[in-house]
Amino acid sequence: MMAARPPASRPVRGTDETSIAQFVAATDPLDSLVAAGFLDRQDGHYVAQELRTRQLRQAMKYSVCLATDPDPNHFYQQDEEPDADWHRRGAQTVRDYCSVCPVRAACAELALREGDTDGIRGGLTPEKRMRRLAMERDRLDRALAEDQRAAQEQQARIDAAREVQRLASQYLGSSGKPHNRQQNLENIRQAAQRRQELVASHRRTAGWTVAA
Repeated sequence: MMAARPPASRPVRGTDETSIAQFVAATDPLDSLVAAGFLDRQDGHYVAQELRTRQLRQAMKYSVCLATDPDPNHFYQQDEEPDADWHRRGAQTVRDYCSVCPVRAACAELALREGDTDGIRGGLTPEKRMRRLAMERDRLDRALAEDQRAAQEQQARIDAAREVQRLASQYLGSSGKPHNRQQNLENIRQAAQRRQELVASHRRTAGWTVAA
């Protein structure tokens, strides 16, 4: 039994890279992308490339593997198994699981970014993934660098929020001297402004509106 898909959402308007990037940048796009079929159709790998690794991992909650819990041996060549037998068995695995998986493009992209060359992932055999790893090395390096940048910016927003909380707690426990209260309030104001600037910058980068 396949994982239930989320309610359908608006489709991507156009299949050019700009349209895809704009749709992926929309607020909480993952459920919408899966519902609209943009991670399992033939050009789904272009959409998956626009996602961050964190989103690719989240997409796995819609995978056929999670829903059906298949025998892992279906996806791996066994010791001393003849190549011809494995190729036939692997092709059957792709037909039974990957070809009907709503997030197979995300699964393949995640395997590429993680350098996973074992077993079948996202409908790709180890041989096909190794070829793509070699052909797309520059793109994957850029994607991994963007993943790291996004993670660092997220941590900066978390740290800024914690600083606001720390200063607020410090203010509540401070003495009642007016100059201390004034300084503490100013520190809180500056910390809150810093957090707002980080959040606003993230929203602009992601293509979100101010109210999103």
